[in-house]
Amino acid sequence: MPAHNFEQVITSEDELRSILGHPSQRATDKVIDHIDEHCAALIAHSPFLVISSADSDGNMDMSPKGDPEGFVKVLDEKTLVIPDRLGNRRGDTFSNILKNPKVGLYFLAPGYRETLRVSGTAQIVRDTALLESMSMQGKVPTLALVISVEKAFFHCAKCVIRSGLWKPESWGDVDGIPALGQILIDHSKLDDPVEEVQKGIDEAYITKVY
Repeated sequence: MPAHNFEQVITSEDELRSILGHPSQRATDKVIDHIDEHCAALIAHSPFLVISSADSDGNMDMSPKGDPEGFVKVLDEKTLVIPDRLGNRRGDTFSNILKNPKVGLYFLAPGYRETLRVSGTAQIVRDTALLESMSMQGKVPTLALVISVEKAFFHCAKCVIRSGLWKPESWGDVDGIPALGQILIDHSKLDDPVEEVQKGIDEAYITKVY
C-alpha cells in the first residue's frame, strides 16, 4: 500500500517551535535525575508500566509489565528493578537492551491522575538473591531488568482527564473487538478452530500467569 502524501510536514525544530511554542520554566525544571520520595510513592502504588526500547537500528518496541502494586523495586534513588514474569518468550525488550541499553518507563497508578515518566539505561541480571526477593506465588523470576535512572518527571493529568481513563462510566463498549483467539488465527494464518485457540488462551490466563 503506498504511503500517504501529506502537503504540510514539519521538518525542523524551528518550524515546530513556531507552532508549538516553548515549554514553561516550570515544565522544564520539573525533570530530576533520580527517584525521590514522590516518584517512589507512585512506583509503590503502580501495578502497571510500559517500557520502551529500541534496537541499534532504532526499531522501537513497547512492552507492558504488570503485577501487584509495588512490584518494581526501588533499590536506591538511581536504581530500579523490574522482575520478568512468565510470558511468550519473545524477549523483544531484552534483545533490544543487549544492542541499545536506553529505555523509557511509563508508570500508572489506578485512580491517580498524574503519571510518572522515567528514562535511563538497562541491564539484564540473574542475581539469585535479588530474583528470590521478587518471587510471586512461589515462583521466582528467571531474569530482572535493572534500570539506572537518568531522568524522571511527573506527567500532568490532562490526557488522563480527557480519556476518562479511571472513570468506568465513560468507558466504551468493547464487544466490537474480536477475541484474541480470532485475532491470532487471522494474523498467524492458523487453520485451527477459533474455539480451540481461545480455550488455550483462557486456560493460560488461569494456569500460566506466574
